[in-house]
Amino acid sequence: MIKAILPQALGVLTVGARAIYAVMKLLPVQKKVVLITREPRQISADFELLQESLRRKHPDHRVVVIKHNKLSASYLGRALREMYHLATCDGCLVDGYIIPVSILNHRKELRIGQIWHALGAIKKFGHLASGMREGLTPRVAATVRMHENYSFICAPGSFTAKTYAAAFGVPEEMVQPLGMPRVDYLLDDAANAARRKQILARFPRLAQGKTVVYVPTFRRGQQVSYQELAAAFDGERGHLVMLPHPADRTPVPETNGVIVGTSGFGVLDWLSIADVVITDYSAITYEAALRDVPLVFWPYDMDYYLKARGLALDYAAEVPGPIAESAAEAVALALELEHTDFDKFRSRHLNFVTNPDGSLPQEPPRCADRIVDALELS
Repeated sequence: MIKAILPQALGVLTVGARAIYAVMKLLPVQKKVVLITREPRQISADFELLQESLRRKHPDHRVVVIKHNKLSASYLGRALREMYHLATCDGCLVDGYIIPVSILNHRKELRIGQIWHALGAIKKFGHLASGMREGLTPRVAATVRMHENYSFICAPGSFTAKTYAAAFGVPEEMVQPLGMPRVDYLLDDAANAARRKQILARFPRLAQGKTVVYVPTFRRGQQVSYQELAAAFDGERGHLVMLPHPADRTPVPETNGVIVGTSGFGVLDWLSIADVVITDYSAITYEAALRDVPLVFWPYDMDYYLKARGLALDYAAEVPGPIAESAAEAVALALELEHTDFDKFRSRHLNFVTNPDGSLPQEPPRCADRIVDALELS
């Protein structure tokens, strides 16, 4: 019943929101850039770097950061605030689907950039996942104008750009070779050394032995196999750090020396200490590739995941590392793996932020500045 009336209800709310927004657009435009994030906890490294770039390049502009919440009964007040800032800002950047950005009719001169919240896409999202178990129905996606109204979309590589064009439902020329601010964050060796020092101060035992970091993707309504991996791990040969997705509620075992990496450090920070990463369909793949951290892939629920969400690439052909059939094999591979040659992978998926052959640049590409320039602020 609820699913049946949802499109109609959303349609009524959309009409009302557009009427209110039309009045708000009569207000004077301010020298202001609005950053709207779906990050539920702390502000991401991407938005921190964007703020820094905006203050340096456009000191006359105010920066407003808004944490966007999912549609709910309590969202109305926050929606009005988002609408006000969109109506009066000089530019906007978002890192996910933001309801007012897509459903409202904006001033023609307002430029809105989508930086996304992941450096690449192994799993389907947006329009690619529409109609699948974990995606919106095509009718609801059309009602909420899913991923409309962007002036440009940021991508780190040519292969990823094609995926983004399909997922966002836009022409390929709208996806621009701007990268993401986190690229600079990851390629800053001095900053990575400082983050490593901070983690070792909190977990001194990681200074000895091999550190394996497990980063599974989020599974809606499904448990993650933390217990199976922990049981297979040989604590005498290394350390296992588990990084659950913020939305995951699966209990994480802290036996056998397992460290649960929720101690104030983000996923990108843990790459400074990781010797190997075990993952499945997570975009940590792209970020680890920029840090030259070897990868092992353990897609233990591939059959289920293909039906629930689907993948945006040929998994066996594209992932840059060995694919394990079991937790025991994933652990054994991780403890043995010393190096991965990422050049081929980066030359396809990250070539907008690396050298054309996939080798890493000597200097970070200053992606935050690229993105700020694309806003064309007055």
